[in-house]
Amino acid sequence: MKNYLIEDKKAKSKSFFFRKKSTIFNRKFISFLESNYLKYKKDIRICMHKKSSDKHHDMIILQQRKNFYLPHKHLRKSETYHIIKGKMMCVLFYNNGKIKSKCVISKNNIFRTPLNTFHTMAPLTKYVIYHESKMGPFLKKDDSIFPPWVNKFKKSKKEILKFKKKLRI
Repeated sequence: MKNYLIEDKKAKSKSFFFRKKSTIFNRKFISFLESNYLKYKKDIRICMHKKSSDKHHDMIILQQRKNFYLPHKHLRKSETYHIIKGKMMCVLFYNNGKIKSKCVISKNNIFRTPLNTFHTMAPLTKYVIYHESKMGPFLKKDDSIFPPWVNKFKKSKKEILKFKKKLRI
């Protein structure tokens, strides 16, 4: 894969970019994601855009069921998720933290998060692989807004488990 991918050593999670502009994402890259997951037990992504400052981002992401992804929103970006393998729950929230809606998306399903709406994605299978498409650039700390009601999750695994149970995941 070294001929095709270059690792982004500065990224928060294990991330790679294509070396060439027009590489086709195919089964060999899914195998690469899965083998890295098995080896390192970490989330991993392959970015199809050239750099984090690009105006549009396409990423193929593997996320694990065991992890918890904090609810957040984006003021100027919505995200589109297209499931490649596995299942994932999409949860939308009112600003006060009450659940607005939930849906399960599986292989070949596509879901788009509404703009300026708190949401989280929760893998329902051991891991899920999906294509995420959204506007760039990546703004680090300014990219996502976290509501005050998620602070309890940062401090307590017990609170996360209770919340997952409430979501039925």
